[in-house]
Amino acid sequence: MELRAICWDWNGTLLDDADVCRRVMNRVLAQYGLAPLEDLAAYRALFRFPIRDFYASTGLGDDVFRAAATQYLEWLDESIDEAGLQPDVERTLTRMSDRGVLQVLASATLPGPLERQLHPHGVARHFARILSIADPYQASKREVIADWLRESGFAAEEVLMVGDTNHDREIAAALGTRFLHFDRGHQAAPAGVPTIQALDELVAWL
Repeated sequence: MELRAICWDWNGTLLDDADVCRRVMNRVLAQYGLAPLEDLAAYRALFRFPIRDFYASTGLGDDVFRAAATQYLEWLDESIDEAGLQPDVERTLTRMSDRGVLQVLASATLPGPLERQLHPHGVARHFARILSIADPYQASKREVIADWLRESGFAAEEVLMVGDTNHDREIAAALGTRFLHFDRGHQAAPAGVPTIQALDELVAWL
């Protein structure tokens, strides 16, 4: 079936923020006397959704989760300008638009912080919709993407989700869309999942 739309993940997929997030998480871990995530490979090996499970894997259990997550989000908002776009973002988005593919953006980020993250990079014009979450402690994009898909009129098979986490893959499976894992973000791809190592591989993959 023809590809008519792409739902892009933002953090880790288009925005190269995984190492910024690792450094911010290490500040939180230090505050609780816990061992740091020494490099990006260590971070990517642990990162997953639900986000509460990721925190637990670092030693931040349910008893401190909300306080730790609140501190993390505050410090991340202060540091996110250190993150740039992944290579070839502008070129890839432009090529998809030129092919007549509608593009939407989805992020497990609140609307205000997401707007601030997008602003310096000038890519918002590529997206017909920008989807964000309402609860940072749940950080699930499933419902907002499902709502968009229902409203879009597209068949699920006409939509490709591109993301870097198990959450993105699970949403695609639940909604019946196609999925492609970008393997330079927050979480390493498991075996057997369709994967690209660079965004400009997307055209060839299609």
